[in-house]
Amino acid sequence: MPQLSCSVLIRPRLSNFMDRGCVVFFAIVGILIAWRTPTADLIADGPNGGIIYPFERSIHPFFKARDPSNSTPILRSSGIALRKEVIIGYFGPSKSDDLGMASLWWAAQRGLDDAQRELHDKLPPCRLVPLIKDSPWSDGASALAELIFRENVVGVVGGTDGEATHLAETIVAKVHLPLLSPVATDKTTNLAGVPWIFALAPGDHLIAPVLAQRIAGSCPRRIAVLLGSDHDSQWFWRELSKWLLRHGCPVNSVIILPREEQAVTKAVWESLENSPEWLIVSAPQPLLVSIIREIRRHTSTVQIVCDARVSRVDALKLLGLDAEGIICPCLIPDSCHIPQDFRETFQKEFGVEPDYAVALTYDAVRMLLHAVARAAQGGRDNIDRVEIYNSLLAISPYRGVFGTIEWDRVNANKCSVVPGVIRNGKIIPEVPLSR
Repeated sequence: MPQLSCSVLIRPRLSNFMDRGCVVFFAIVGILIAWRTPTADLIADGPNGGIIYPFERSIHPFFKARDPSNSTPILRSSGIALRKEVIIGYFGPSKSDDLGMASLWWAAQRGLDDAQRELHDKLPPCRLVPLIKDSPWSDGASALAELIFRENVVGVVGGTDGEATHLAETIVAKVHLPLLSPVATDKTTNLAGVPWIFALAPGDHLIAPVLAQRIAGSCPRRIAVLLGSDHDSQWFWRELSKWLLRHGCPVNSVIILPREEQAVTKAVWESLENSPEWLIVSAPQPLLVSIIREIRRHTSTVQIVCDARVSRVDALKLLGLDAEGIICPCLIPDSCHIPQDFRETFQKEFGVEPDYAVALTYDAVRMLLHAVARAAQGGRDNIDRVEIYNSLLAISPYRGVFGTIEWDRVNANKCSVVPGVIRNGKIIPEVPLSR
């Protein structure tokens, strides 16, 4: 039997000991860094002081992603020329048979025209460039990237839902360009660690506690849920389910529908099988319309709760009397802030009253142009993107047709939300709300 030297026997054991020592060493270093790093603040702007979401704080050795001054020198020094025209990218379609899409483009154009009249002596002519023809995924992203690098774009307004907004976000975050999101209620658009996203619509983290409290007030014993498989529906339910759990509301069934409408009849039948008192529905239109119509065919006694999309102009017009009595968040409770000519022109064009998304799209375009004018004070014809960002921060709180828009610590609108009920094709607030 060959003789083994002592060093041969010791070396593997020594190697294992050193490996374990390295692991222990780096674990201790990690603990020390975590201990010295300031703990995350908790934003508690929600109803009853509820925690909404964490907000990161950086320490000096690390890159402060939310500070726009950390933009790369090339991007910060590249000026936006304002000599000939001001260009705004619109991450949505300009021509659409869909009432919801068409109404947003109308609002964006109206906002551009009104802002130009107000700022005619401060800015050159302004132009709105639509970026989506068929789909944000097929042509919208490439059109936005091409527009940014070919033209002097001052900012982007859009998209038309949460998924499209996230897509636009991936592009503007790389080139450090402001994106004003007037429709998406998904709070994660503002939690990507970049400061360039401004969310005008009240987030699901503000909507969910209000709806949960409204449901809990009736002491329900059975609640059923019907969800679309899309991004916005899933995130809305993620927020609402947490608040229902806090209120002790029992959820008996959750059914997720595919994007196709063929499964609606079976899903609605299964949801109503146990005679729920409340039926929560969150889905994109037209799936939302199909679900509610199917529910109405089976019963008129169950109380339906929906997210804000049911109060959009397209959903209300398609549902008609089937929308009567639906509970949803009231994001724009009255029309006192909307100018009379604005409302009358919109009604003449579309046959319905403007909704929250129309008002916020109008305000988003006007806010962006007012921020550009503020950054260009003193007759300057060349500004950089950080100056536009700082101007958008400085004009908050902003009084628009929607009401007061005021940014929180992650550049999301922190306005109040109340529950509403749909009556005669209009959403009526169940409690008074002043802005």
